[in-house]
Amino acid sequence: MIDFTVKIGGEAGFGIMTTGLFLGKIATRSGYHAFEYSEYPSLIRGGHNVIEVRISDEEVHSQGQGVDLLLCLNKETADLHGHEVREGGVIVFDNEKTDESKLMKPDRNIHYVHIPFSRILRENSLPMVMLNNIALGVLMHLIGADMEILNTLIAETFARKGEEIITKNREAATLGMNEAKKNFKIDILHKLEKKSVISPKLYITGNEVIGLGAIRAGCQFYCAYPMTPSSAILHYLASKAEKAGIVVKHAEDEISVINMALGASWAGARSMVATSGGGFALMVEAVSLSGMTETPIVIVMGQRPGPATGMPTWTEQGDLHFVIRSGHGEFPKIVLAPGDVGEAYKLTVEAFNLADRYQTPVLIMADKYLQEGHQSVEKFEIQSRFDRDRIDRGKLLSQEELLKITSYKRYLITDDGISSRALPGMKQSLHQANSYEHGEDGHTTEDAGERVKQVDKRNRKEATYLSNDFRLPEVFGAKEPPLTVVSWGSMKGPILQAMKESGGSFNYVHFSRLWPLDFGKLKEFLGRFGKFLLIENNSTGQLGQLLTMATGIEFPQKLLKYSGRPVYPHEIMVKIKELL
Repeated sequence: MIDFTVKIGGEAGFGIMTTGLFLGKIATRSGYHAFEYSEYPSLIRGGHNVIEVRISDEEVHSQGQGVDLLLCLNKETADLHGHEVREGGVIVFDNEKTDESKLMKPDRNIHYVHIPFSRILRENSLPMVMLNNIALGVLMHLIGADMEILNTLIAETFARKGEEIITKNREAATLGMNEAKKNFKIDILHKLEKKSVISPKLYITGNEVIGLGAIRAGCQFYCAYPMTPSSAILHYLASKAEKAGIVVKHAEDEISVINMALGASWAGARSMVATSGGGFALMVEAVSLSGMTETPIVIVMGQRPGPATGMPTWTEQGDLHFVIRSGHGEFPKIVLAPGDVGEAYKLTVEAFNLADRYQTPVLIMADKYLQEGHQSVEKFEIQSRFDRDRIDRGKLLSQEELLKITSYKRYLITDDGISSRALPGMKQSLHQANSYEHGEDGHTTEDAGERVKQVDKRNRKEATYLSNDFRLPEVFGAKEPPLTVVSWGSMKGPILQAMKESGGSFNYVHFSRLWPLDFGKLKEFLGRFGKFLLIENNSTGQLGQLLTMATGIEFPQKLLKYSGRPVYPHEIMVKIKELL
Protein backbone atom coordinates (compact mmCIF):
# COMPACT_ATOMS: atom_id res chain seq x y z
CA MET A 1 0.00 0.00 0.00
CA ILE A 2 1.18 3.52 -0.80
CA ASP A 3 0.60 6.14 1.91
CA PHE A 4 3.26 8.78 2.50
CA THR A 5 3.57 12.48 3.28
CA VAL A 6 5.83 15.07 1.70
CA LYS A 7 6.42 18.34 3.56
CA ILE A 8 7.97 21.35 1.82
CA GLY A 9 9.15 24.44 3.68
CA GLY A 10 10.79 27.75 2.92
CA GLU A 11 10.35 31.50 2.87
CA ALA A 12 7.37 33.17 1.25
CA GLY A 13 8.28 33.87 -2.37
CA PHE A 14 10.05 30.53 -2.87
CA GLY A 15 6.95 29.05 -4.53
CA ILE A 16 6.23 26.71 -1.61
CA MET A 17 2.46 26.59 -2.17
CA THR A 18 2.87 26.09 -5.93
CA THR A 19 5.27 23.20 -5.33
CA GLY A 20 2.76 21.49 -3.04
CA LEU A 21 -0.11 22.15 -5.44
CA PHE A 22 1.83 20.66 -8.36
CA LEU A 23 2.80 17.62 -6.28
CA GLY A 24 -0.83 16.97 -5.35
CA LYS A 25 -1.91 17.33 -8.98
CA ILE A 26 0.86 14.98 -10.14
CA ALA A 27 -0.28 12.37 -7.61
CA THR A 28 -3.92 12.81 -8.66
CA ARG A 29 -3.11 12.54 -12.37
CA SER A 30 -1.05 9.43 -11.65
CA GLY A 31 -4.17 7.75 -10.27
CA TYR A 32 -3.66 8.33 -6.54
CA HIS A 33 -5.47 10.29 -3.84
CA ALA A 34 -3.99 13.39 -2.24
CA PHE A 35 -4.74 15.70 0.67
CA GLU A 36 -2.92 18.98 1.25
CA TYR A 37 -2.60 21.19 4.30
CA SER A 38 -0.59 24.43 4.48
CA GLU A 39 0.63 26.76 7.23
CA TYR A 40 1.83 30.32 6.74
CA PRO A 41 2.08 33.48 8.86
CA SER A 42 -0.01 36.62 8.49
CA LEU A 43 2.64 38.60 6.59
CA ILE A 44 2.62 40.35 3.22
CA ARG A 45 6.17 39.16 2.51
CA GLY A 46 8.57 36.76 4.20
CA GLY A 47 7.95 34.42 7.08
CA HIS A 48 8.09 30.65 7.20
CA ASN A 49 5.71 28.76 4.89
CA VAL A 50 5.14 25.01 4.85
CA ILE A 51 2.84 22.75 2.91
CA GLU A 52 2.35 19.02 3.35
CA VAL A 53 0.84 16.64 0.84
CA ARG A 54 -0.35 13.19 1.84
CA ILE A 55 -0.47 10.74 -1.07
CA SER A 56 -2.17 7.34 -1.00
CA ASP A 57 -3.63 4.74 -3.31
CA GLU A 58 -6.71 4.79 -1.06
CA GLU A 59 -8.94 7.75 -0.28
CA VAL A 60 -7.43 10.02 2.38
CA HIS A 61 -9.58 12.35 4.46
CA SER A 62 -6.94 14.39 6.26
CA GLN A 63 -3.27 15.00 6.89
CA GLY A 64 -1.40 12.46 8.96
CA GLN A 65 1.13 12.46 11.78
CA GLY A 66 4.74 12.40 10.69
CA VAL A 67 6.57 13.13 7.45
CA ASP A 68 8.28 10.72 5.05
CA LEU A 69 10.09 13.30 2.94
CA LEU A 70 11.01 16.77 4.23
CA LEU A 71 12.18 19.20 1.54
CA CYS A 72 14.03 22.09 3.20
CA LEU A 73 14.38 25.19 1.06
CA ASN A 74 15.74 27.11 4.04
CA LYS A 75 17.39 26.40 7.39
CA GLU A 76 14.24 27.14 9.39
CA THR A 77 12.41 24.21 7.80
CA ALA A 78 15.06 21.76 9.03
CA ASP A 79 15.12 23.33 12.50
CA LEU A 80 11.34 23.41 12.96
CA HIS A 81 10.26 20.21 11.22
CA GLY A 82 13.24 17.84 11.23
CA HIS A 83 11.85 16.00 14.27
CA GLU A 84 8.65 15.18 12.34
CA VAL A 85 10.46 12.88 9.88
CA ARG A 86 9.67 9.22 10.46
CA GLU A 87 12.26 6.49 10.80
CA GLY A 88 13.48 5.57 7.31
CA GLY A 89 12.41 8.94 5.94
CA VAL A 90 14.33 11.48 3.87
CA ILE A 91 15.47 15.06 4.55
CA VAL A 92 16.48 17.08 1.48
CA PHE A 93 18.57 20.18 2.19
CA ASP A 94 21.04 22.66 0.72
CA ASN A 95 24.30 22.73 2.70
CA GLU A 96 24.82 26.37 1.80
CA LYS A 97 21.76 27.13 3.93
CA THR A 98 21.84 24.31 6.50
CA ASP A 99 24.78 23.02 8.55
CA GLU A 100 24.83 19.30 7.79
CA SER A 101 26.61 18.41 11.05
CA LYS A 102 23.83 20.06 13.11
CA LEU A 103 21.10 18.56 10.96
CA MET A 104 22.11 14.91 11.20
CA LYS A 105 20.89 12.74 14.07
CA PRO A 106 23.09 9.60 14.35
CA ASP A 107 20.55 7.88 16.60
CA ARG A 108 17.84 8.04 13.93
CA ASN A 109 17.45 6.06 10.71
CA ILE A 110 17.03 9.02 8.37
CA HIS A 111 18.50 9.53 4.91
CA TYR A 112 20.00 12.96 4.24
CA VAL A 113 20.18 14.26 0.67
CA HIS A 114 22.18 17.36 -0.21
CA ILE A 115 20.80 19.23 -3.23
CA PRO A 116 22.74 22.45 -4.02
CA PHE A 117 19.71 24.59 -4.84
CA SER A 118 21.66 27.85 -4.40
CA ARG A 119 24.47 26.69 -6.67
CA ILE A 120 22.07 25.48 -9.38
CA LEU A 121 20.36 28.88 -9.44
CA ARG A 122 23.66 30.71 -9.48
CA GLU A 123 25.44 28.63 -12.14
CA ASN A 124 22.46 28.68 -14.48
CA SER A 125 21.64 32.37 -13.91
CA LEU A 126 18.13 31.47 -12.84
CA PRO A 127 15.86 33.80 -10.83
CA MET A 128 14.62 32.75 -7.39
CA VAL A 129 11.14 32.09 -8.82
CA MET A 130 12.61 29.01 -10.56
CA LEU A 131 13.47 27.39 -7.22
CA ASN A 132 10.15 25.62 -6.98
CA ASN A 133 10.65 24.00 -10.40
CA ILE A 134 14.07 22.71 -9.36
CA ALA A 135 12.48 21.36 -6.17
CA LEU A 136 9.75 19.64 -8.18
CA GLY A 137 12.38 17.95 -10.36
CA VAL A 138 14.06 16.64 -7.22
CA LEU A 139 10.74 15.32 -5.92
CA MET A 140 9.98 13.60 -9.22
CA HIS A 141 13.08 11.45 -8.80
CA LEU A 142 12.66 10.78 -5.07
CA ILE A 143 9.07 9.58 -5.36
CA GLY A 144 9.49 8.01 -8.79
CA ALA A 145 6.77 10.03 -10.50
CA ASP A 146 6.36 10.45 -14.25
CA MET A 147 8.26 13.56 -15.39
CA GLU A 148 5.93 13.92 -18.36
CA ILE A 149 3.03 14.74 -16.02
CA LEU A 150 5.07 17.60 -14.55
CA ASN A 151 5.99 18.84 -18.02
CA THR A 152 2.31 18.85 -18.98
CA LEU A 153 1.39 20.79 -15.83
CA ILE A 154 4.08 23.35 -16.56
CA ALA A 155 2.77 23.77 -20.12
CA GLU A 156 -0.81 24.24 -18.86
CA THR A 157 0.21 26.70 -16.13
CA PHE A 158 2.38 28.92 -18.34
CA ALA A 159 0.47 28.55 -21.62
CA ARG A 160 -0.42 32.26 -21.69
CA LYS A 161 3.23 33.27 -21.19
CA GLY A 162 4.51 31.49 -24.27
CA GLU A 163 6.78 28.63 -25.25
CA GLU A 164 9.98 30.28 -24.03
CA ILE A 165 8.74 30.48 -20.42
CA ILE A 166 7.43 26.91 -20.59
CA THR A 167 10.83 25.69 -21.80
CA LYS A 168 12.73 27.56 -19.06
CA ASN A 169 10.52 26.09 -16.33
CA ARG A 170 10.88 22.59 -17.74
CA GLU A 171 14.66 22.99 -17.94
CA ALA A 172 14.77 24.07 -14.28
CA ALA A 173 12.81 20.95 -13.28
CA THR A 174 15.20 18.77 -15.30
CA LEU A 175 18.18 20.33 -13.51
CA GLY A 176 16.61 19.33 -10.19
CA MET A 177 15.88 15.79 -11.31
CA ASN A 178 19.41 15.26 -12.65
CA GLU A 179 20.95 16.55 -9.42
CA ALA A 180 18.74 14.21 -7.38
CA LYS A 181 19.76 11.24 -9.55
CA LYS A 182 23.41 12.10 -8.99
CA ASN A 183 23.13 12.54 -5.22
CA PHE A 184 20.56 9.97 -4.22
CA LYS A 185 20.27 6.46 -5.64
CA ILE A 186 18.66 4.53 -2.74
CA ASP A 187 15.07 3.44 -3.28
CA ILE A 188 13.43 4.72 -0.09
CA LEU A 189 9.92 5.83 -0.93
CA HIS A 190 7.20 3.99 -2.80
CA LYS A 191 7.42 4.66 -6.51
CA LEU A 192 4.52 6.73 -7.70
CA GLU A 193 4.11 4.82 -10.93
CA LYS A 194 1.30 6.01 -13.12
CA LYS A 195 -1.63 3.60 -12.87
CA SER A 196 -2.90 1.93 -15.99
CA VAL A 197 -6.53 2.80 -15.25
CA ILE A 198 -7.17 6.27 -13.81
CA SER A 199 -10.59 7.56 -12.86
CA PRO A 200 -10.82 11.32 -13.48
CA LYS A 201 -10.40 13.31 -10.28
CA LEU A 202 -10.51 16.94 -9.28
CA TYR A 203 -7.80 18.29 -6.98
CA ILE A 204 -9.70 21.17 -5.48
CA THR A 205 -10.03 23.42 -2.44
CA GLY A 206 -13.13 24.11 -0.40
CA ASN A 207 -13.11 27.70 -1.67
CA GLU A 208 -13.02 26.59 -5.30
CA VAL A 209 -15.80 24.06 -4.84
CA ILE A 210 -17.97 26.62 -3.01
CA GLY A 211 -17.47 28.87 -6.04
CA LEU A 212 -18.36 25.97 -8.34
CA GLY A 213 -21.48 25.28 -6.31
CA ALA A 214 -22.49 28.94 -6.54
CA ILE A 215 -22.13 28.82 -10.33
CA ARG A 216 -24.27 25.69 -10.53
CA ALA A 217 -26.87 27.27 -8.27
CA GLY A 218 -27.26 30.18 -10.68
CA CYS A 219 -25.52 32.82 -8.58
CA GLN A 220 -25.71 36.12 -10.49
CA PHE A 221 -24.07 38.53 -8.03
CA TYR A 222 -21.07 37.95 -5.80
CA CYS A 223 -19.54 40.64 -3.63
CA ALA A 224 -16.67 40.46 -1.14
CA TYR A 225 -13.91 42.27 0.64
CA PRO A 226 -10.84 39.98 0.82
CA MET A 227 -10.44 38.28 4.18
CA THR A 228 -8.61 35.04 4.92
CA PRO A 229 -9.69 32.27 4.56
CA SER A 230 -12.48 33.29 2.16
CA SER A 231 -10.50 35.54 -0.21
CA ALA A 232 -9.95 32.80 -2.80
CA ILE A 233 -13.71 32.56 -3.49
CA LEU A 234 -13.49 36.11 -4.84
CA HIS A 235 -10.47 35.20 -6.98
CA TYR A 236 -12.13 32.03 -8.29
CA LEU A 237 -15.47 33.61 -9.20
CA ALA A 238 -13.77 36.66 -10.74
CA SER A 239 -11.86 34.29 -13.04
CA LYS A 240 -15.11 32.57 -14.09
CA ALA A 241 -17.41 35.61 -14.03
CA GLU A 242 -17.58 36.35 -17.75
CA LYS A 243 -18.12 32.74 -18.76
CA ALA A 244 -20.62 32.05 -15.97
CA GLY A 245 -22.52 35.32 -16.33
CA ILE A 246 -21.88 36.53 -12.77
CA VAL A 247 -21.32 40.11 -11.66
CA VAL A 248 -18.37 39.98 -9.22
CA LYS A 249 -17.62 43.05 -7.10
CA HIS A 250 -14.75 43.87 -4.76
CA ALA A 251 -16.34 46.45 -2.45
CA GLU A 252 -14.63 48.88 -0.08
CA ASP A 253 -15.71 47.10 3.14
CA GLU A 254 -17.97 44.37 4.44
CA ILE A 255 -20.85 46.76 5.20
CA SER A 256 -20.97 47.71 1.53
CA VAL A 257 -20.52 44.07 0.52
CA ILE A 258 -23.65 42.72 2.17
CA ASN A 259 -25.85 45.74 1.41
CA MET A 260 -24.91 45.61 -2.28
CA ALA A 261 -25.72 41.90 -2.28
CA LEU A 262 -29.08 42.46 -0.58
CA GLY A 263 -29.92 45.12 -3.16
CA ALA A 264 -29.07 42.72 -5.97
CA SER A 265 -31.12 39.97 -4.33
CA TRP A 266 -34.13 42.25 -3.83
CA ALA A 267 -33.93 42.99 -7.57
CA GLY A 268 -34.06 39.24 -8.28
CA ALA A 269 -30.43 38.16 -8.64
CA ARG A 270 -29.24 35.18 -6.66
CA SER A 271 -26.54 36.71 -4.45
CA MET A 272 -23.70 35.49 -2.25
CA VAL A 273 -21.03 37.07 -0.04
CA ALA A 274 -18.10 35.55 1.85
CA THR A 275 -16.03 36.75 4.77
CA SER A 276 -14.51 35.75 8.11
CA GLY A 277 -15.36 36.60 11.72
CA GLY A 278 -14.26 40.23 11.77
CA GLY A 279 -15.90 40.96 8.43
CA PHE A 280 -19.07 39.16 9.45
CA ALA A 281 -19.23 41.33 12.58
CA LEU A 282 -19.61 44.32 10.26
CA MET A 283 -22.30 42.52 8.27
CA VAL A 284 -24.49 41.62 11.23
CA GLU A 285 -26.79 44.65 11.06
CA ALA A 286 -27.55 43.86 7.42
CA VAL A 287 -28.22 40.21 8.35
CA SER A 288 -31.14 41.60 10.36
CA LEU A 289 -32.16 43.69 7.34
CA SER A 290 -32.34 40.46 5.34
CA GLY A 291 -34.56 38.99 8.07
CA MET A 292 -36.90 41.99 8.18
CA THR A 293 -37.24 42.48 4.42
CA GLU A 294 -37.29 38.70 3.86
CA THR A 295 -34.61 39.03 1.21
CA PRO A 296 -32.70 35.84 0.34
CA ILE A 297 -28.91 35.86 0.68
CA VAL A 298 -26.15 33.25 1.01
CA ILE A 299 -23.26 34.11 3.35
CA VAL A 300 -20.05 32.07 3.55
CA MET A 301 -18.48 32.48 7.00
CA GLY A 302 -14.88 31.28 6.94
CA GLN A 303 -13.68 30.72 10.49
CA ARG A 304 -10.23 31.46 11.87
CA PRO A 305 -8.97 31.99 15.44
CA GLY A 306 -10.26 35.10 17.21
CA PRO A 307 -11.12 37.25 19.04
CA ALA A 308 -10.30 40.43 17.11
CA THR A 309 -7.68 39.86 14.41
CA GLY A 310 -6.56 36.75 16.27
CA MET A 311 -4.52 34.44 14.03
CA PRO A 312 -5.70 35.32 10.52
CA THR A 313 -4.02 32.50 8.59
CA TRP A 314 -4.76 29.61 10.95
CA THR A 315 -7.85 27.50 11.57
CA GLU A 316 -10.57 27.15 14.21
CA GLN A 317 -14.30 26.50 14.71
CA GLY A 318 -14.95 29.31 17.15
CA ASP A 319 -17.92 31.16 15.61
CA LEU A 320 -20.85 28.74 15.78
CA HIS A 321 -22.80 30.58 18.50
CA PHE A 322 -21.95 33.95 16.97
CA VAL A 323 -23.42 32.95 13.63
CA ILE A 324 -26.52 31.24 14.97
CA ARG A 325 -27.37 34.26 17.13
CA SER A 326 -26.21 36.89 14.64
CA GLY A 327 -28.46 39.86 14.01
CA HIS A 328 -30.53 41.89 16.43
CA GLY A 329 -34.12 40.90 16.98
CA GLU A 330 -35.74 37.54 16.36
CA PHE A 331 -35.96 36.09 12.87
CA PRO A 332 -35.21 32.73 11.26
CA LYS A 333 -31.93 31.87 9.60
CA ILE A 334 -30.42 28.62 8.34
CA VAL A 335 -26.86 27.52 9.17
CA LEU A 336 -25.04 24.77 7.25
CA ALA A 337 -21.50 23.41 7.76
CA PRO A 338 -19.87 21.20 5.09
CA GLY A 339 -17.35 18.61 6.26
CA ASP A 340 -15.35 18.12 3.06
CA VAL A 341 -15.14 19.34 -0.53
CA GLY A 342 -17.99 17.09 -1.67
CA GLU A 343 -20.33 18.47 0.98
CA ALA A 344 -19.12 22.01 0.30
CA TYR A 345 -20.40 21.73 -3.27
CA LYS A 346 -23.66 20.05 -2.29
CA LEU A 347 -24.52 22.43 0.56
CA THR A 348 -23.64 25.55 -1.45
CA VAL A 349 -26.17 24.61 -4.12
CA GLU A 350 -28.68 23.77 -1.42
CA ALA A 351 -28.02 27.07 0.39
CA PHE A 352 -29.21 29.08 -2.61
CA ASN A 353 -32.38 27.01 -2.89
CA LEU A 354 -33.08 27.32 0.84
CA ALA A 355 -32.47 31.07 0.79
CA ASP A 356 -35.03 31.52 -1.99
CA ARG A 357 -37.44 28.99 -0.56
CA TYR A 358 -37.54 30.58 2.91
CA GLN A 359 -36.62 34.16 1.91
CA THR A 360 -34.08 34.39 4.69
CA PRO A 361 -30.28 34.43 5.17
CA VAL A 362 -28.53 31.08 4.79
CA LEU A 363 -25.03 30.82 6.23
CA ILE A 364 -22.38 28.31 5.16
CA MET A 365 -19.85 27.80 7.95
CA ALA A 366 -16.41 26.70 6.84
CA ASP A 367 -12.86 27.29 8.08
CA LYS A 368 -9.30 27.71 6.86
CA TYR A 369 -8.66 23.96 7.05
CA LEU A 370 -11.44 23.13 4.59
CA GLN A 371 -11.39 26.28 2.49
CA GLU A 372 -7.69 26.47 1.64
CA GLY A 373 -6.68 22.79 1.63
CA HIS A 374 -6.73 20.75 -1.58
CA GLN A 375 -8.31 17.32 -1.69
CA SER A 376 -8.77 14.73 -4.42
CA VAL A 377 -12.39 14.00 -5.24
CA GLU A 378 -13.79 11.76 -7.95
CA LYS A 379 -14.93 13.98 -10.80
CA PHE A 380 -18.12 12.00 -11.35
CA GLU A 381 -19.19 12.69 -7.75
CA ILE A 382 -19.34 16.42 -8.54
CA GLN A 383 -20.33 16.06 -12.19
CA SER A 384 -23.29 13.78 -11.48
CA ARG A 385 -24.65 16.23 -8.91
CA PHE A 386 -23.89 19.16 -11.23
CA ASP A 387 -25.99 17.55 -13.95
CA ARG A 388 -28.99 16.74 -11.78
CA ASP A 389 -29.05 19.68 -9.34
CA ARG A 390 -32.06 21.85 -9.93
CA ILE A 391 -32.67 25.50 -9.13
CA ASP A 392 -35.64 26.20 -6.86
CA ARG A 393 -36.62 29.88 -6.63
CA GLY A 394 -39.38 29.18 -4.11
CA LYS A 395 -42.42 31.48 -4.20
CA LEU A 396 -40.97 33.83 -6.79
CA LEU A 397 -43.84 35.00 -8.94
CA SER A 398 -43.73 35.18 -12.71
CA GLN A 399 -45.30 38.18 -14.42
CA GLU A 400 -48.18 35.97 -15.53
CA GLU A 401 -48.82 34.75 -11.97
CA LEU A 402 -48.61 38.27 -10.58
CA LEU A 403 -51.23 39.63 -12.98
CA LYS A 404 -53.72 37.06 -11.63
CA ILE A 405 -53.42 38.54 -8.12
CA THR A 406 -55.92 41.35 -7.59
CA SER A 407 -54.04 42.99 -4.74
CA TYR A 408 -50.39 42.01 -4.32
CA LYS A 409 -49.18 41.96 -0.70
CA ARG A 410 -45.45 41.33 -0.35
CA TYR A 411 -45.73 40.27 3.31
CA LEU A 412 -49.02 38.43 3.12
CA ILE A 413 -49.75 36.37 6.25
CA THR A 414 -49.46 32.67 5.32
CA ASP A 415 -49.66 29.36 7.15
CA ASP A 416 -46.08 28.40 6.25
CA GLY A 417 -44.68 31.87 6.99
CA ILE A 418 -43.54 32.42 3.39
CA SER A 419 -45.13 35.11 1.23
CA SER A 420 -45.04 35.21 -2.56
CA ARG A 421 -42.31 37.46 -3.90
CA ALA A 422 -42.50 39.77 -6.90
CA LEU A 423 -39.56 41.67 -8.34
CA PRO A 424 -39.29 45.43 -8.81
CA GLY A 425 -40.30 46.52 -12.29
CA MET A 426 -42.96 43.85 -12.72
CA LYS A 427 -46.49 45.09 -13.40
CA GLN A 428 -48.64 45.23 -10.25
CA SER A 429 -45.63 44.53 -8.02
CA LEU A 430 -45.84 47.81 -6.10
CA HIS A 431 -44.80 47.40 -2.48
CA GLN A 432 -42.60 49.06 0.10
CA ALA A 433 -39.46 47.36 1.46
CA ASN A 434 -37.39 48.93 4.21
CA SER A 435 -35.89 48.15 7.59
CA TYR A 436 -39.02 49.06 9.58
CA GLU A 437 -41.71 46.73 10.83
CA HIS A 438 -44.55 46.68 8.33
CA GLY A 439 -47.96 45.40 7.49
CA GLU A 440 -48.78 42.95 4.71
CA ASP A 441 -48.31 45.58 1.98
CA GLY A 442 -44.91 46.63 3.33
CA HIS A 443 -45.93 50.03 4.68
CA THR A 444 -44.35 50.95 8.00
CA THR A 445 -46.41 50.24 11.10
CA GLU A 446 -46.03 50.39 14.87
CA ASP A 447 -49.41 48.80 15.52
CA ALA A 448 -49.10 46.10 18.19
CA GLY A 449 -51.39 43.65 16.42
CA GLU A 450 -49.63 43.98 13.06
CA ARG A 451 -46.27 43.59 14.78
CA VAL A 452 -47.30 40.30 16.40
CA LYS A 453 -48.74 38.98 13.12
CA GLN A 454 -45.51 39.68 11.18
CA VAL A 455 -43.22 38.25 13.87
CA ASP A 456 -45.33 35.10 14.05
CA LYS A 457 -45.39 34.86 10.26
CA ARG A 458 -41.61 35.10 9.98
CA ASN A 459 -41.09 32.64 12.81
CA ARG A 460 -43.35 30.06 11.14
CA LYS A 461 -40.67 29.65 8.48
CA GLU A 462 -38.64 27.73 11.05
CA ALA A 463 -41.41 25.19 11.65
CA THR A 464 -41.85 24.83 7.89
CA TYR A 465 -38.13 24.21 7.46
CA LEU A 466 -38.08 21.61 10.27
CA SER A 467 -41.00 19.80 8.63
CA ASN A 468 -39.68 19.87 5.06
CA ASP A 469 -35.92 20.34 4.97
CA PHE A 470 -34.35 19.44 8.32
CA ARG A 471 -32.14 16.33 8.22
CA LEU A 472 -30.72 14.42 11.17
CA PRO A 473 -26.94 14.16 11.31
CA GLU A 474 -25.17 11.47 9.31
CA VAL A 475 -23.82 8.40 11.12
CA PHE A 476 -20.60 6.66 10.06
CA GLY A 477 -19.36 3.33 11.38
CA ALA A 478 -20.76 0.50 13.46
CA LYS A 479 -24.35 0.47 14.74
CA GLU A 480 -23.55 -0.35 18.37
CA PRO A 481 -19.98 0.66 19.19
CA PRO A 482 -18.66 1.28 22.72
CA LEU A 483 -18.08 4.98 21.89
CA THR A 484 -19.72 7.57 19.63
CA VAL A 485 -17.81 10.62 18.41
CA VAL A 486 -19.89 13.75 17.86
CA SER A 487 -18.64 16.71 15.80
CA TRP A 488 -19.40 19.12 12.97
CA GLY A 489 -17.98 20.71 9.85
CA SER A 490 -14.41 20.06 8.79
CA MET A 491 -13.64 17.73 11.70
CA LYS A 492 -15.22 15.10 9.46
CA GLY A 493 -11.92 14.43 7.66
CA PRO A 494 -9.65 13.74 10.66
CA ILE A 495 -12.38 11.72 12.39
CA LEU A 496 -13.05 9.50 9.35
CA GLN A 497 -9.30 9.03 8.90
CA ALA A 498 -8.95 8.04 12.56
CA MET A 499 -11.87 5.62 12.17
CA LYS A 500 -10.16 4.06 9.16
CA GLU A 501 -6.75 3.78 10.82
CA SER A 502 -8.12 2.45 14.12
CA GLY A 503 -10.13 -0.31 12.48
CA GLY A 504 -13.52 1.18 13.35
CA SER A 505 -13.39 1.07 17.16
CA PHE A 506 -16.01 3.84 17.35
CA ASN A 507 -18.73 5.42 15.24
CA TYR A 508 -19.24 9.04 14.30
CA VAL A 509 -22.23 11.42 14.29
CA HIS A 510 -21.53 14.24 11.81
CA PHE A 511 -23.54 17.48 11.97
CA SER A 512 -23.70 19.53 8.78
CA ARG A 513 -27.08 21.21 9.47
CA LEU A 514 -26.59 23.28 12.57
CA TRP A 515 -29.62 25.57 12.74
CA PRO A 516 -32.53 25.40 13.19
CA LEU A 517 -32.60 22.07 15.04
CA ASP A 518 -35.54 19.80 15.73
CA PHE A 519 -34.98 19.39 19.46
CA GLY A 520 -37.40 16.48 19.86
CA LYS A 521 -36.03 14.43 16.97
CA LEU A 522 -32.46 15.14 18.06
CA LYS A 523 -33.08 14.02 21.64
CA GLU A 524 -34.58 10.74 20.42
CA PHE A 525 -31.77 10.29 17.86
CA LEU A 526 -28.90 10.90 20.28
CA GLY A 527 -30.62 8.79 22.92
CA ARG A 528 -29.84 5.68 20.82
CA PHE A 529 -26.15 6.02 21.54
CA GLY A 530 -24.22 5.36 24.73
CA LYS A 531 -20.91 6.98 25.61
CA PHE A 532 -20.00 10.16 23.70
CA LEU A 533 -16.76 11.90 22.79
CA LEU A 534 -17.23 15.48 21.61
CA ILE A 535 -14.49 16.69 19.20
CA GLU A 536 -14.30 20.35 18.20
CA ASN A 537 -11.68 22.79 16.94
CA ASN A 538 -12.49 25.35 19.67
CA SER A 539 -11.98 25.80 23.41
CA THR A 540 -15.55 25.61 24.73
CA GLY A 541 -17.25 22.80 22.81
CA GLN A 542 -19.80 25.04 21.12
CA LEU A 543 -21.73 22.27 19.37
CA GLY A 544 -21.88 20.36 22.64
CA GLN A 545 -23.30 23.42 24.41
CA LEU A 546 -25.91 23.79 21.68
CA LEU A 547 -26.93 20.13 21.85
CA THR A 548 -27.13 20.18 25.65
CA MET A 549 -29.37 23.24 25.43
CA ALA A 550 -31.52 21.49 22.81
CA THR A 551 -31.72 17.99 24.28
CA GLY A 552 -30.44 18.01 27.86
CA ILE A 553 -27.79 15.45 26.86
CA GLU A 554 -24.36 16.35 28.23
CA PHE A 555 -20.91 15.63 26.79
CA PRO A 556 -18.41 15.27 29.65
CA GLN A 557 -15.75 13.64 27.44
CA LYS A 558 -14.20 16.15 25.06
CA LEU A 559 -11.26 16.56 22.71
CA LEU A 560 -10.94 20.30 22.10
CA LYS A 561 -8.10 21.91 20.17
CA TYR A 562 -7.70 25.66 19.77
CA SER A 563 -4.03 26.27 18.96
CA GLY A 564 -4.87 27.35 15.41
CA ARG A 565 -3.90 23.90 14.16
CA PRO A 566 -6.34 21.23 12.98
CA VAL A 567 -7.05 18.06 14.90
CA TYR A 568 -4.86 15.15 13.77
CA PRO A 569 -6.20 11.60 13.41
CA HIS A 570 -3.59 10.24 15.84
CA GLU A 571 -4.79 12.67 18.53
CA ILE A 572 -8.28 11.25 18.14
CA MET A 573 -6.98 7.67 18.33
CA VAL A 574 -4.99 8.43 21.49
CA LYS A 575 -8.06 9.94 23.17
CA ILE A 576 -10.29 7.03 22.14
CA LYS A 577 -7.75 4.50 23.42
CA GLU A 578 -7.70 6.39 26.73
CA LEU A 579 -11.50 6.26 27.00
CA LEU A 580 -11.86 2.63 25.95
